[in-house]
Amino acid sequence: MAVVVCDLFDIPGSLIPHLGEFIGERHPVILVANKADLLPKDYHEERLKMWFKRFTKELDLNVQSIHFVSALKNLGTRELAADISERRRAGQDVYMVGRANVGKSELINALLRISIGGSKHRVLASHIPGTTMGLAAVPLRHFVKALVPAEGPRPQDRQAILYDTPGVFSSKSITSHLTSEELKQAVCSKRIVPFSFILNRNQAIMLGGLGRLELVDGPDRVYVTVFAGVKPHFTNIGRAEELIKRLERGEKTILQPPFGDAERLKSFPQHKLALEHTFEGLHRQHATLDVSFAGVGWIAVTGQFPTATIRAFSPNGHGVFVRPPMMPFEYKKITGHMSAARKTPK
Repeated sequence: MAVVVCDLFDIPGSLIPHLGEFIGERHPVILVANKADLLPKDYHEERLKMWFKRFTKELDLNVQSIHFVSALKNLGTRELAADISERRRAGQDVYMVGRANVGKSELINALLRISIGGSKHRVLASHIPGTTMGLAAVPLRHFVKALVPAEGPRPQDRQAILYDTPGVFSSKSITSHLTSEELKQAVCSKRIVPFSFILNRNQAIMLGGLGRLELVDGPDRVYVTVFAGVKPHFTNIGRAEELIKRLERGEKTILQPPFGDAERLKSFPQHKLALEHTFEGLHRQHATLDVSFAGVGWIAVTGQFPTATIRAFSPNGHGVFVRPPMMPFEYKKITGHMSAARKTPK
């Protein structure tokens, strides 16, 4: 049995392409989306599950069920444990599969906490956060009350193993360019409160130095809803390009992360065009698409118009994706104090 773990704030970046070719279509898969504690409080779980089913169809996986969890805060882990226990055949091994830094090892730790209690039980990991050293194997008999019955493992399960596979690194990750201190500022650490803003034509919204989205053609304005921990900064496209050039010269700017001395800023990868996309705006109050910045978050675009063209930039031009909107109904009507006069959420 395979448990495929992904990061809710890095979709599709944290999903491994063509994974079904390696796992095999006949093997059952449980899909686990980690960091659910960071989603908006009122998110609709069943609607999100339907979105994941449609979105992951191209992976050719035999997905039996989908779980939204927080491995760090033990949210949804008991329900996941019960599902694995119910679907797993006697004697069947369990493999935790996914990209680096999605939380596979922490998820195993959460399952151990259900079985043993406390917070000291941890699988082997390297000194680099989120990176497992080699193939870690934990006998299933250690998961009493979680993955095996409370009275003890069945005879067939005495040799069964839970494997924590090494994370598959992605060359398209934006956060891989950050230092540990910069990661603390870039990666969400508390529940997201989406903010909606006006993005005018020839204007850019910038997520620190990690990415920017520009409206280059189409309507006078669109509406953008930001799902990220980095505060957005709005400016015209010319000013945005000037700020990026200053960053590349090692000058400190409002764009953080990255931060540090001049050498650190100069060493940060240059912004390059990641995508240019033309689309039709389908609804005045429901998002038409998301622009996802891998590991950082995403921006939902809302509006009704015949056509619009957007451009997105990121370090080395990597890690930016257009996808169907994950949470299309989070758009909130713009009021006066949330218009262009409000550059960043308070």
